[in-house]
Amino acid sequence: MTARTRTRLRAWLVRNAAEFRMGVLLVAVGAPVSISGAVLYVLPGPGFPVLLIGLACLVTGLVMVGANASRRSRR
Repeated sequence: MTARTRTRLRAWLVRNAAEFRMGVLLVAVGAPVSISGAVLYVLPGPGFPVLLIGLACLVTGLVMVGANASRRSRR
């Protein structure tokens, strides 16, 4: 990756990858992964690691969304 590409990628991420959006993405990914991990945990299968990863994404996303709630403008 060239230096120019890295600079453009970094500038795009600064403009578009806000903490709130990343938090919403983590919640959107973490909820179904947690549910599928819980189902796999009840059924015979490797559900515990999937459940832990899903819960970690879900909790991290909720904390990121909640931490930014007071600074967001309400419309």
